[in-house]
Amino acid sequence: MRLLAALLFVAPIVTAADLSANNLNLQAPSPPRFETIGSEEDFPVRVPSTFDSTLGWLVVKEDRSDPGSNEIKLPVAIVHTDAESPKSPVLYLSGGPGSSAMRTAAFPGAYPWLAERDFIVIGQRGTHYAKPALMCPEFRMAIESGSSRITSVIACRERLKDAGIGLENYNSRESAADLEDLRTALGIESWNLYGASYGTRLALTYARYFDDSLDSMVLDSPLPPNAIYDDQSARNLEKAIRSIARDCALQASCDEAFPDLELRFFQTLAAVSESPLEIEGLDEPVTGVDLVSLLPLNYSADVRRAPLYMDYLARLDPSIKERMSGSPKATDFAWGMRFSVWCSEALPFSKRSQMRAPEPVLGGYESAAVSPEICEAWGVETLDDSVVAPVSSDVPVLIVAGEFDPLTPPAWGELASRTLRNSLVAVARGDSHSPTQQWGGDGCAMELAADFIEAPTRVLEAPKSTHCLFERAAPNYALE
Repeated sequence: MRLLAALLFVAPIVTAADLSANNLNLQAPSPPRFETIGSEEDFPVRVPSTFDSTLGWLVVKEDRSDPGSNEIKLPVAIVHTDAESPKSPVLYLSGGPGSSAMRTAAFPGAYPWLAERDFIVIGQRGTHYAKPALMCPEFRMAIESGSSRITSVIACRERLKDAGIGLENYNSRESAADLEDLRTALGIESWNLYGASYGTRLALTYARYFDDSLDSMVLDSPLPPNAIYDDQSARNLEKAIRSIARDCALQASCDEAFPDLELRFFQTLAAVSESPLEIEGLDEPVTGVDLVSLLPLNYSADVRRAPLYMDYLARLDPSIKERMSGSPKATDFAWGMRFSVWCSEALPFSKRSQMRAPEPVLGGYESAAVSPEICEAWGVETLDDSVVAPVSSDVPVLIVAGEFDPLTPPAWGELASRTLRNSLVAVARGDSHSPTQQWGGDGCAMELAADFIEAPTRVLEAPKSTHCLFERAAPNYALE
């Protein structure tokens, strides 16, 4: 079965004293520190020379409950504003879990708040470039070769444990503690968090313990802790597909080009799921899950082409063979970090964790971001159920959700906002995942995010008065 919809997340930060104050039973470790690099020292990213920057490593304990624990080092890039009187900085939290944020620092000009604020990028613990990084090349190779994933997970786990790495210390709580340690080590009084996808879960985890350190948060593509991804992901994808087909049907040109699109697509999907399609030249029959995997919905451009591709799949166009013949590729991120986070604080609280077969949706689409079998092989303990409790806060929060996001739907933005008392949910018409980072689009979502960080109260009181995000027309669907 192909690996679909790799959900990416990132994490926040906290001091040992603060953690103890929040009943996490952690002892005081040695103080964290920030070590700047020398001018010739190698570092994961180089900020363009036109920007003033500070590069370095946050050094913290791997296990905050053990004063004798090994130290770990997390890469940090600080891009400095030219403003004479800088306002509170913005910290970026990328998606995952398992994705490194460091490449973001190579393109600081994409972020408007740099005109008045420093922009900080941190590579969370366990991700690529952190020391150590929970990379699992064994798992990546298993995906690409079709060999046993469980065997590869066990091999990765044993290799990392033999290296003295405590896999149980890599989760959103610890990453949140890292963030707070970074804030104190840099002498920052307060800051703003900008998170995408899993980064929103991490930002909310930080807010759970350290909202006094926050001026505002922008959450792009919300994944609140109380949204049970593994029980809902297949339905979320189905809803996104159906919603696009119905939106197409409301446009005369799209409906004329692709009549009865929703009905035809799902009829074909059901037929292929019931009786996989034999195609000469392919080693394995094409299944319903294979068809779904050929419908990309990651970007706004994908949304505009989605009816065209749905029609192509509904007709079982002969060129399916071409698209199916390539080997599946796995992104090179820290799979071990993903396993430690997801298997300790997400999957165990789902109904899916008790299942051994995918729910009967979309031809057997695997609903879990990490399957129960993989979590069993990884072997980290489950955290207490406070990790999936709603996060309550008075911090100003902007939640941006893509209308057709199959991973983190707008409904999850509404779910998060119920306990975020100063929040606004902005749904980006025609967008998919991470609307603020759709670099080829109109820039409206990023413009709103920057305006919110500049003046949260003004945007909360009159969100639709000046922002183009709220004036978008329906997508201009591709017809050929």
